Amino acid sequence: MRKITSQIKFIGGALSFFIIAIIFSVIYINHKSKTDSVVINVSGKQRMLTQRISKEVFRLKTANDIDTKELDQSIEIFEKNLFDLLNGNEKRGIYKPPTQEIKEQLERVKSLWLPFRQKVYEFKDLILRIYDDKRYVIEKNSEILDISDEIVKAMTRAEVSGEYIDKAGRQRMLSQRMMYFLLLYLNEGEPKYYRIFYESLNLYDKTLNEFYNDMELLGKSTEIEELVKTNINLWKVYSRKAQELMETQSNINNIVSYVHQFNTVLLEGMDQAVSMYTIYSEQQRETLENIEYILGLIALVIMFYSSFLIRRIQKDFDEFLKHSKSLVKISGDDASTYESESEKKLCEQTDELTQAATHLEKFIKKIDKMIVDAQNAIETSKKIAKEIGSVGEIIEKDIDKLNIDKDKKKKLDKYVDNTEDIAIQSLEELQNSTLLLQKLHENLVSILKHSK
Repeated sequence: MRKITSQIKFIGGALSFFIIAIIFSVIYINHKSKTDSVVINVSGKQRMLTQRISKEVFRLKTANDIDTKELDQSIEIFEKNLFDLLNGNEKRGIYKPPTQEIKEQLERVKSLWLPFRQKVYEFKDLILRIYDDKRYVIEKNSEILDISDEIVKAMTRAEVSGEYIDKAGRQRMLSQRMMYFLLLYLNEGEPKYYRIFYESLNLYDKTLNEFYNDMELLGKSTEIEELVKTNINLWKVYSRKAQELMETQSNINNIVSYVHQFNTVLLEGMDQAVSMYTIYSEQQRETLENIEYILGLIALVIMFYSSFLIRRIQKDFDEFLKHSKSLVKISGDDASTYESESEKKLCEQTDELTQAATHLEKFIKKIDKMIVDAQNAIETSKKIAKEIGSVGEIIEKDIDKLNIDKDKKKKLDKYVDNTEDIAIQSLEELQNSTLLLQKLHENLVSILKHSK
């Protein structure tokens, strides 16, 4: 059976261990919640950035003032966050992917992001280029209209046939129709506007070349010839710029269409990664909480066992106190002698250990008295033994004088010898008892000393 002190030490150590473990688990759960919150927040922000980049693409497509600052910033943040999520960043509190599934999902997001980013960069280059081309085409369209109008007026002054004047007048309309459907295509990107633009452009180009190659018309007036040549030179540059603008816009529209379709795929990929992080965090938190509950339950069991052990110690101590009280009554005195009113008050005002110490002090006093009595008894016994020895010598002399047979004489000598032996043995036992009482006295004094 294990000692009570050993059990107390074991319970104290175990309880301390489990309390420390619970404290550390609480600290770790709080730290884990904080880091998980950072990671989930960053990965959740990635979803927002995919939509922000897409929004900027659509805004810049129709914006009059081209400012790519927000687009550039969104791309930079998305790339930095994705890199940190894949590789970890202690300064930001971001840990590496905790599971292979999350890592594979982030790698998949990266594989989706790279072509998406490339398309966005292409869009940015095109939108910056188209801004200057669009301004040039809009400004030069007025010159095309003006020169076309001057040709009509020159033909009117030269009194050419109505067919030429009608075609020249149609050129004015075509210059505006081209611009109208070009702007519609730039803003709305409808394929039909693209087709109508090229129909108008080709018809304008065809008519202008007919004027340029019609020597009869050019021979009507030097003014007409000069205006047509000026129109041709201006038209070559303008038509090339206008077609480049339309093709650039076509590429932009294709990229915008790609972004419109593909940003949903990228968003779903990032959203799945966020869900994985959230599920992982919840599972880890649930596991840690279960461990915390188990530790708490074990600590509770130890506390219940401690309560049982304390009651047992209390019971054993009550027994000890009871026995210490009984020591006082060993002399056979009446209990009332030792339990006066003052002693009862002392019992009410002091703890059990003090009461036991008081009873031990009383018992030690009795032991002191017993030792003194034993020493007195030893001295008395020595005197008695001496007297018995003297009496025995006298008796032996008297026996020798008696006229009796040898057997009786032998018996009488034996009785005398036995009497002397008993006296000596009693003296030795009394001395041994005295030594034992002295040792008991020393041990009780030591107990009393350490109990105070």
